[in-house]
Amino acid sequence: MADISFYADIPGCAIPITPVAVAKAAAPEPKPTASFPPAPAAAPPSRKFSVPTTASLSTNVSDMLLSSLLPPNLPKIPQTNKAGGPGRPRELSTQREALSLPLVSNNFRRFVTKVGPVFWLQDRVEEVLFWRKPKWTWAYLIVWTFIAFNPRILLLLPSATLILVLIHIHEKTHPLPSLLGVTLSASSATQRVHSSPTLAQNGFTATNGPDGEVPVVPPKEAESGVDYYMNLQAIQNLMGQISDIYDYVAPRLAQLSNPSTSPNRLPITTTHLILLLLPPTLFLPLIPSCLMPYLLLPLGYLPPLLFHPNLFPFILALPRHPTLLRLRAAAERVLLTDSLSDDIGRGRIASVEVWENERLDPAIAAKPPVGALPQGAWSSRFLRAGERAPWVKVIREGALWKNEEATGVDKKEGESKMVLALKDEWDFIPGEEWRVDTCGLWADAGADEDGWSYTDDSWQNPAPTPFTEAEATTDKQLPGLALRRITRRRRWWRRVYMSEDDSKRGLE
Repeated sequence: MADISFYADIPGCAIPITPVAVAKAAAPEPKPTASFPPAPAAAPPSRKFSVPTTASLSTNVSDMLLSSLLPPNLPKIPQTNKAGGPGRPRELSTQREALSLPLVSNNFRRFVTKVGPVFWLQDRVEEVLFWRKPKWTWAYLIVWTFIAFNPRILLLLPSATLILVLIHIHEKTHPLPSLLGVTLSASSATQRVHSSPTLAQNGFTATNGPDGEVPVVPPKEAESGVDYYMNLQAIQNLMGQISDIYDYVAPRLAQLSNPSTSPNRLPITTTHLILLLLPPTLFLPLIPSCLMPYLLLPLGYLPPLLFHPNLFPFILALPRHPTLLRLRAAAERVLLTDSLSDDIGRGRIASVEVWENERLDPAIAAKPPVGALPQGAWSSRFLRAGERAPWVKVIREGALWKNEEATGVDKKEGESKMVLALKDEWDFIPGEEWRVDTCGLWADAGADEDGWSYTDDSWQNPAPTPFTEAEATTDKQLPGLALRRITRRRRWWRRVYMSEDDSKRGLE
C-alpha cells in the first residue's frame, strides 16, 4: 500500500483493502495434520541426481512391503470395558503403542536385523534332521543314546551352553593359533570410531584399516548386506511353512467338534481320542524305570529316520498303500457304526454307491499345464452331450437300487434327474450323509486323496494324477492334451439298513 500514496491522497478515516494476491502471500501456512496412512510428500524440484545407499534402499523395500500388507484404512480400536461381552471387540493383552505404519516399519527392520540367530539355529536343526551333514546326524544319534541311558546329563545343559557362548566370544575377540601354523587375527571391523559429526549424523562410522586408512563403512546395525536379505528370505519361507501347517491342521481340529462336516475324512470324535490315549495314560506310570531308556530311544531316533533321503519317499507313499487303505476303510465303517443306535446297529447294514463324473474346462485343457488350476476348472457342466452323466448309479450284482422301471418315473425325466430309490425293505440310515470313497480301491491304478481317478479324453488309461508323463507327449495333432488328463470320476457311498419288520419277515 506504500506505493499508492505516491499518486493518491488517502483520508485518515479510510481503511485500505489488501489485494487478494497479497493476502494469500501474507496468510500463515496451515499446520500439517497427521493422517494414516501418511501421504508421500512432494519432492522439491531439483536437477541433481543422487545414488541411494544400501540402507535407504532396504528401508524403502521394508516400507513398500508393509504398505502393501496393511489395509488402506485401518479401523481404530474402540474403548471397551474390561468385562467385555457378546458383540464387543476383544481387548488386546497389551496396548503399549498404537498401530502406526512408521512404528511397524521401524520394528520390522529391527526384527529382521536381530532374528538371524533364530534362523541359524533352524538351519543347524534341519542339517541334522534331513541328513545334510551325516556326521552331525550320527553325532546326534550317539549323544541321544547317551542321554537316554543317563538323563541326568541334561542338568549340565545350561552350563555347557554358557561355556560355548564364552568360547565363541573369546574366539572373535582374540587371535587363535591354527593347526597349519597360521595365526588368525581378530577382525578390525569391530572397532568403530566416529571420525566426524557429519558421518555420524548420516549413520556411517569409520574403522581403522590395516594400512592406517579410515574407510567409511555402514554401521553394523544398518539394514545392508547379504544377511539382511537372507533374513527376509527366511522370514518369507517361515511364514509359508506356518500357513501350510495351519491349513493342514485346522480342518482336522475343526472336524473333532463336528465329524459329519467333511465327507472324505474319518469321523473321529473327542471320545475316540480319549479312548485311544487312555491305555498309555494308565500303563505308562506302571512301567519300571529300567525300561524307560528303551522308550526314550525311539523318540530321538524317529525324526532323523523319518527324514532320511532313502526312507522319506517311501514314507510319503505309505498312506496310499492298499493294505493301509483297506484298514482305513474298515476303521471308517466301524466308527460310523459306533455312533448308531442299538436298533439300527444290530440290524443288517449295507451300502449303495454312485459315480461322480467331471471334465476339465476345454479352454484350460488346450493350454500347457502351468501352475495350479483355478477353482471351478473341473465341473460336470463341461461334459459333452452323449457321454457319461454327472451322476450315475453303480449297478452290480446284489445292488440295492430299485429298477428304474419300478420307480414309475418317466424315461425322459429319469435321464435329466437321477432317482435314488431303494428296494422296498431298505432305507437310508438317518443322520448319515453321502461319503467319498477316498481309498479308491475300485481303481486299478489308484486314486488321489480326494478319491478322484483321472482319465484321458475317451475315459481310458486311468491314473491317480491329472498329468501324464513327459514321454507321453508324442501326438503333435493334439497339443496340450497329451500333457493333461481331462476327465475324472470318483465314487460316493452311503449306508442303508433293513428295517426291523422286514428283517424279521426275511428270517421267517
